Amino acid sequence: MPVIFRWIFSGCMSRALVTLAALLSIYVIIESFDKARYLGHGLDGGLMVEYLLLKIPFMISEFMPIIVLIGASIYLIELSRNHEMVAIRAAGLGINKLLMPLLAVAFLASALSFLIGEWITPVTNKRLDVIENVHIQQKKSASQGVQWLKDGQRFFRLTPLKESKFAIIILETDSQGGWLKRIDAASANYSNQQWQMSDVHITKPSSEHGMLHEKLEKMTLNSAIGPETAELPKPRHMHVSELYHYISDLEHAGLTTGSYTYALHRKFAAPLACLLMVILATALCLHTGSRNSKMSWGIVSAISLGLLFYVIGNAGNLLAGSERIPPAYAAWLPTLVFGGLGMFLLLKREGH
Repeated sequence: MPVIFRWIFSGCMSRALVTLAALLSIYVIIESFDKARYLGHGLDGGLMVEYLLLKIPFMISEFMPIIVLIGASIYLIELSRNHEMVAIRAAGLGINKLLMPLLAVAFLASALSFLIGEWITPVTNKRLDVIENVHIQQKKSASQGVQWLKDGQRFFRLTPLKESKFAIIILETDSQGGWLKRIDAASANYSNQQWQMSDVHITKPSSEHGMLHEKLEKMTLNSAIGPETAELPKPRHMHVSELYHYISDLEHAGLTTGSYTYALHRKFAAPLACLLMVILATALCLHTGSRNSKMSWGIVSAISLGLLFYVIGNAGNLLAGSERIPPAYAAWLPTLVFGGLGMFLLLKREGH
């Protein structure tokens, strides 16, 4: 491994680790003050420490692109201030010699981000939600707000009415996801592992008659799944394979997949953003002189764009959940926009 590679790699890695430690410290301080108001009201000291520790993997996975951007920007500004970039250029080394070790750091960061997001945060997020809902918010039931459930090859879509009643749509599919039957009930309630439905309309596909319709005043359906026995699966609790198969099941049943599709694409888009952030940092903060004005604007721009990346990512999540924009587009939009901006600025400053 060339000396220049090791030197730049270790320098960028150390700045990224310092940035990570600083952001985590700021988070712990802010979150501690925020959660301290619940002490003695469902939250004790032990649960508060557990909450803060469990939140760290999520914070690392969520903020890794910003950490890489700021860490690389700080290191490049130090190179410029100490005239080391002048020496690198004078030695005839091109931009590729500088980018390769920076990209190596970003690759390690993206791999760490993906592994944490795939294997650690789904587990820690489940426990975090329990602490948040039960001990902090003190909700009586984790199943409040359930909209649909899955029982084998049947999908239940529930619309709350009043007095524990629901308007219900039931979709039955075969093992390959083919549609077998649709049941619409104007009113239904669940008790003793049975759905008691009234004003029921049943629709079945038929090769001979197209669609068969049947209307019933009352109908009973046995099911071990009810509004108080199942919880709507949360994308933040699921691995890639679970998300993929769950999305497939929902699509076969004709249900929307917005938040799940967003979460699946986000697992790949966020780690890739780490690589593109290095290019953006190089375009903003790489200078061959030592002018303080340029370096100051470089780090201010890097921090501002890092925060904007986070804001756009959260806005995309909200828009995808409300089905205002395609979820896959929302997940990839921040990565592609900031990656494209970095490539454009770098090519422009290199004279291409």
